[in-house]
Amino acid sequence: MAERLVYVEWLRVFLICSVVAHHAAQPYGPTGGAWPVDDPVSSDLLRPFFIVNAAYFMGFFFLISGYFLAASYDRKGGAAFVTSRLIRLGVPLVVFGVIVNGVVGWAIYGAGKEFVAFFVWEYVLGRTVEWGPLWFILHLLIYALLYAAWRGLGGPDVPRLPPPGHRTVLGYILMLGAVTFLVRQAYPIDVWIRIFGVVPVELAHLPQYLSLFVIGIAAGRGGWFTEIGPSLGLVWFPIGLVVFTCAVLLNAQAAQLSAWVDLRALWGVLEGFVCVGMILGLLTLFRRMLAAPGPWISALQGQVYGVYLIHVYVVVGLHFAFLAVGWQALTKFGVVTVLSIVLSFTLVAALQRIPVVRAVM
Repeated sequence: MAERLVYVEWLRVFLICSVVAHHAAQPYGPTGGAWPVDDPVSSDLLRPFFIVNAAYFMGFFFLISGYFLAASYDRKGGAAFVTSRLIRLGVPLVVFGVIVNGVVGWAIYGAGKEFVAFFVWEYVLGRTVEWGPLWFILHLLIYALLYAAWRGLGGPDVPRLPPPGHRTVLGYILMLGAVTFLVRQAYPIDVWIRIFGVVPVELAHLPQYLSLFVIGIAAGRGGWFTEIGPSLGLVWFPIGLVVFTCAVLLNAQAAQLSAWVDLRALWGVLEGFVCVGMILGLLTLFRRMLAAPGPWISALQGQVYGVYLIHVYVVVGLHFAFLAVGWQALTKFGVVTVLSIVLSFTLVAALQRIPVVRAVM
């Protein structure tokens, strides 16, 4: 049986709460991305929150997902592994991405149109399926199936490697920065494309996501989360914090600096320092402070995936509910965040009482 890493369970809870908070902030700050609700109140103070989240938290999710992938394949075998991934990841994609979002899309955009015609010809066959945050689940399914195909065709497995040191970490950050810099010349942050008209991809962050997923597989083989030295977190988290602070200060002077430096391109180079610093810092902190099992983590860790699947419906519903409330942006953000987290976990706990839902969620 695989070792239970309680601090990783807490990390997943922390990350899903960060995702909920990030989406709760969408109408109230300078996000740059599209969102169904446009609230008239806004606060630029949320900009650093968006910047730091986008720099690391989905990459951290990919790293953790890759960490346990190879062991799951070894334990289940190829056929059972693929079947479990198709059920665990594929079924929610169909239920939420295709069916639920299709109904919502018809209610919003299909006025006067017959539902079946809209759903079949425009939404599904017209390749306008709205995945929303489920893009992450779709990517995980594709990566898992590619890994299974690689192993099934006799491709060499990832060897057991020692944990990285400071030179390796720096080398990765510099290579990631170089690739990201080149990609963002054509595809800035928040610009999405659809591969084959179906798979949504934000190319600006794809080098980070793919590399951290692959690194996660190697890390899982080598047990890096347990073996990695605390000095990495103690060194690289402050470095990431300094880089992030400088980026925020530079962004505040963007108008004056635009003639001298392309801040978007510069951020493509520097973002890796924030990403790696946050990951190593949080991993070190949680491993030190939250390694013991307890009733709270036993109750919450099994609901993280379900919260990811359904939280956006809760968040958007609350956005509409507070649209006419005359509060300031930061107050709305705080209230919507807390309510969204509590309601999402509560709703998932209730849904998991249904056996067929519990088998997937």
